[in-house]
Amino acid sequence: MRKIAAVAASAVVLTAGLQAPAWAAAPATDFELSWQGRQIHLTWKDSDEENIVLAEYADLGQTYLFENQPAGGTNEVTKFSTLYPSDKVRFILRTVASDGSSEDTLSPWFDTRHAVAPVLQDANLLPNLSTQLKWTQATIEDKTPGDPFDVPSGEKIQALVDLPGTATAGYDFAAGTTSGVVPAQARPAAIKVVGYNNWGEAEGTKTVRLGTLGAGITVPASAVYGARLGIKSTLDLFTSQGREERASGIKVELQARGKTTDAWKTYGRYAGNTTTAFDTGIGSLGNRQYRLFVPARKVASGNVIVLTPATSTSAKSSKTMIKFVSKGFTPAAASTGTKVDITAKIQPGVTVRGTLQDLVGSRWTNLFAVQFTKGSMLKHARAGVDKPGTYRYRIVLPAITVNGLTLSATTSPTFNFTLR
Repeated sequence: MRKIAAVAASAVVLTAGLQAPAWAAAPATDFELSWQGRQIHLTWKDSDEENIVLAEYADLGQTYLFENQPAGGTNEVTKFSTLYPSDKVRFILRTVASDGSSEDTLSPWFDTRHAVAPVLQDANLLPNLSTQLKWTQATIEDKTPGDPFDVPSGEKIQALVDLPGTATAGYDFAAGTTSGVVPAQARPAAIKVVGYNNWGEAEGTKTVRLGTLGAGITVPASAVYGARLGIKSTLDLFTSQGREERASGIKVELQARGKTTDAWKTYGRYAGNTTTAFDTGIGSLGNRQYRLFVPARKVASGNVIVLTPATSTSAKSSKTMIKFVSKGFTPAAASTGTKVDITAKIQPGVTVRGTLQDLVGSRWTNLFAVQFTKGSMLKHARAGVDKPGTYRYRIVLPAITVNGLTLSATTSPTFNFTLR
């Protein structure tokens, strides 16, 4: 409800034996003060004379012109405040005639203190990517309680969101509150908390920046069992439009799963940076999909709080091949009919049945089965009756499953036997 004060014209004071001064113009009456939106609204009644409205500051001991309305005017002023912040101000309404001015009509004293800037205390991202803000705001001592301009409805806290290329958006919170939630925003964006009352606004010094943290990953297509898979990762941080930030010590996680229906599990934690690709390697223990996961991040420095949501790369696949530690003939050269041993060792040390092949012309042909037990194979044979020369061999193993992970079917590097 608008609060209105009616101010009676100052009375002529008479004392015994003295006569009051004669004024050239009658003073204005029904001087009323109120708000119209966020504008000062003054009205009065007079005899269509010229009117001057002055603002008197008790703390400054000064009086300044607020409005000058010519004779025949509307007897009404509606304007945004041009008053200085002060604990004690009042309006002086003076009617001016051709032969002089009237006695002053005085308003009640009122304060013109602007809102106090909120002090941002904390900011956090919520699961739905909205932003929770917490702040404090000092109170103003009202030295003119109940004055015509004391309108609580004009007080509020507002979070202003600056998103490049769009109009600034504002989210209002009731005066006296100390927290609020700003809905999810496009990024990058900046949030500031501002205090408002009808006299003016005050912006806090701290800024919340809603940034983006992009991630990239390169994964080798395959590796042998137990080898380190040389995965490289990259990060890109933007907290303002078109400007990439330099940052280090960013926590990231290498996650993997055996198949698309499995849940992601974290297998390595690293400190990443935005300047160079960094190593996020891991042992190759089976066919898996990999991704880089970046947890939600909060960094407070000086008057800035940077918030970035969790993100991850798309899945990248890598195959694991069985590792042949050794393979060959003993002896590696012999004459026809000589006893020879065919041996091989693999990792992991599993039991699996494979096939020995030899190269005939341009085609590999199966010779016989070879049995690996706990990763080792020994097969007794005799040198054949073929034409003397060097012959090429290899071992083919089927896909196996180890600890729930598949290792792809693997063919060994070729190895030779020389028939004398």
